[in-house]
Amino acid sequence: VSTGNGCGHTLLTPHSGTLSSKNYPGTYPNHTACRWRLRAPPGTSLLLAFGDVDLEPSEHCARSSLLLSDPQAGTAYGPYCRNSVPSTPLLVTNSSSVTVLFNSTSHLSGRGLLLSYATSQHPGTHYTQEHVRASPDHPPTLPMHCSVYCPAGCKDIQGDIWGNPSQGYRDTSVLCKAAVHAGVIADELGGQVTLSREKGITLYESAFANGLHSKRGSLSEKRLIFHKACCLLSPACDDVLEVAAFNASSWWHELDVLGQYRAWVAERAALGTIGHSWAAEPGTEASWLELDLGTRRNVTGIITKGSSEQHDYYVTSYLVSSSRDGKNWRPYRGSGGQEDKLFEGNADSHEEVSNTFIPPIVARYVR
Repeated sequence: VSTGNGCGHTLLTPHSGTLSSKNYPGTYPNHTACRWRLRAPPGTSLLLAFGDVDLEPSEHCARSSLLLSDPQAGTAYGPYCRNSVPSTPLLVTNSSSVTVLFNSTSHLSGRGLLLSYATSQHPGTHYTQEHVRASPDHPPTLPMHCSVYCPAGCKDIQGDIWGNPSQGYRDTSVLCKAAVHAGVIADELGGQVTLSREKGITLYESAFANGLHSKRGSLSEKRLIFHKACCLLSPACDDVLEVAAFNASSWWHELDVLGQYRAWVAERAALGTIGHSWAAEPGTEASWLELDLGTRRNVTGIITKGSSEQHDYYVTSYLVSSSRDGKNWRPYRGSGGQEDKLFEGNADSHEEVSNTFIPPIVARYVR
């Protein structure tokens, strides 16, 4: 949990999380405070990674400070500021509960703070620079093949990514943010990421995927390739599924300016259709498009696109539900499981947008 008027981007889960001061990486405000209470499952201990601690220097960090306390062990860490920084970028505690307290008074400069945490039950190395650094100026030094742990909340931290899931990412990309873009982890949970560093390419194309827009980038010496867990077992996990039949709540019967009839029927919803697509009858509410996959399949994601540049229509957001029999429908709630997940769709009529289902949907019908 977090309380106070000095809290910035915060995503806390029982297994990992990311937190920052208000306005980060801009100058943090005067006279604010934030208290974060981190709790891990019983029997585990917390590992805290200091991504950035840039608080204006003062004697005993009186103007601005970061203080961590371990109530179980009665241990305190800090106070920290620019002239009293943590001695190591990774703090390994012996506690499953840690309180993080940030305070500011009047000051002139400072980006504030960016921290992440994970628990001792996560296997592998808990990397610090790749998932929390505020600038991609210093690329990570990784072996050719490795597994790293990314905490929850990497999607909204500062830093850029270049590339896309199919071709890979420039190795100067913020690593865990790129992993969210690639769809190998859900931002709300984080998780273990398997990747390799391969030879760079001349040009990285931008793409919008999983709520993130990557940048178009030029030649790099190395690139990051993320490997999905299913692809380690089967190379077919990203294959396009065949749709046996399309259905819809309604469709638009259009008469154009020349009096010609055009039907925006459900079958025209297939990706790659030339010309106009499917569209619901104008003015209808709760419209839906239904895909019959013919048999029960494992659905790992969806790609959407507008009708075409000629017909400038597109869907900006949508919900997903699935059924195994076509009668009983289950809304998709993602890895959080509390609310129906609203997927971010298209911003124009020509760019493809990808969203990943973590966990996948097992169903015959998808709406």
